[in-house]
Amino acid sequence: MSRRHATLFTLLVILVLSILTVSGCSTGPPARLYVLTSLSRAESVPPATGGRELSIGIGPVELPQYVNRPQIVTGQQSSELQSAASAQWAEPLQDGFTRVLAENLSLLLATDRVAIFPWKTFAPEYQVVVEVTHFLGQTGGAVSLVALWSILNKDGREALVSKKSSFRESTGSSEYEALAAAMSRTVAALSRDIATALLALPQ
Repeated sequence: MSRRHATLFTLLVILVLSILTVSGCSTGPPARLYVLTSLSRAESVPPATGGRELSIGIGPVELPQYVNRPQIVTGQQSSELQSAASAQWAEPLQDGFTRVLAENLSLLLATDRVAIFPWKTFAPEYQVVVEVTHFLGQTGGAVSLVALWSILNKDGREALVSKKSSFRESTGSSEYEALAAAMSRTVAALSRDIATALLALPQ
């Protein structure tokens, strides 16, 4: 074999090995995707509204940026958080939180007149603004949610109600599916708090 042919052969071997290495690295198990889920109709028996159908605008809703990322982030008491390698949110967590809150309030208040911020032609009677200050959990442990929220008048200038709500739910399992379900239950609890406050406002 000539020197030229030997060099070409060596380059070819290196190229084949490189391709095999890259292929081997990319054949790992795909990430599992999770979403927050809203209440079922059986869980959301609406209170008596006196025939009044509220129109509600949801948002802005803000989450801490350290959890608003594709990977599911876990942690609780310490300053160290863990980012899951193979468990991700199927949508931005802030979007999922807002979506579920809107769906829950629609069910709890028996109204279809619900819109998510920003809206253009929709003119809500009330606007619900939420700032989540803590939304974390641990697989095999518990999930906690702390949120500051306000109900604004239709002009969005006056706070009719302002509260801080805190909730805690056990995951009951070390699976990420159980973690996502427990997180959904805390959003449901917050939704019930807000729905109760909305119904208590004078007509």
